[in-house]
Amino acid sequence: MMEKKYQLVAWTKNITDKENARLYVIPSVKHDLIEPFITEITKCRNQQEKDGGYISLKLARRFIRVYEQSARFELLTGNIADAIRFLLLAADYCIKEDELNDDLNWVYYDTDLGNYSYFCGKLRNEFISYCEEALSLAHKYGFEHILAEKMPKRTLELHWEQTAEGRDTC
Repeated sequence: MMEKKYQLVAWTKNITDKENARLYVIPSVKHDLIEPFITEITKCRNQQEKDGGYISLKLARRFIRVYEQSARFELLTGNIADAIRFLLLAADYCIKEDELNDDLNWVYYDTDLGNYSYFCGKLRNEFISYCEEALSLAHKYGFEHILAEKMPKRTLELHWEQTAEGRDTC
């Protein structure tokens, strides 16, 4: 009779506590788990390149979704620093189309509707929400130094500017 060999590759901790739930995995399994995120980001970037660098609202939403999913995964696995970075990348794509068109007046072209819409809608709220969540995590877990990195710093400067000026406009 052959003896079976097993290897522990993943385990959970505090799974019933949403805020403190953790998934622990060995590196090779983690790589397998993040592969779909990498694949989707690659597809999005290929589409952006195919479109000559233009990011439509639809493509921006795809980027936002995959970066948010990546952030949630990193939170679950206890990688708070990476989760903060992914949340701020998601926030950045909430305004990416405006930025590429040199128009940060919170107006975007909705290709699905075929017209311009004011940014007081869903993407603006998502932008603010992702920034606020990243700030909260950074302060809660002592990762404020991440907020000073080049990309997060620029995104957060826009956040402060827009929340200061736009609280009553939408």
